[in-house]
Amino acid sequence: MRIVPVARDVVVKNPTGKGAHAYPTIGRETHTLMFGKTPVKHKVVFADGKILNFPPAWIAPIVNTAPDAPQIGSLVECLECPDTKQH
Repeated sequence: MRIVPVARDVVVKNPTGKGAHAYPTIGRETHTLMFGKTPVKHKVVFADGKILNFPPAWIAPIVNTAPDAPQIGSLVECLECPDTKQH
């Protein structure tokens, strides 16, 4: 097992459609726990500061597929740093 740091915006949704994440929620993935080349657990930070772990089936990366689309920024610019509580 190894922890791989990542920095990407993701959508978290419970595939069963029940519970706290029954509706899609955007967050910032910070780490992925890998078993070989297989992801086991994703650590996600939400805008309200909550940090939760999710199975791979709950995670979908946000991908900009248009090559000429302007890059406006990402969710990480809106999140406070967990250590300093500042932007």
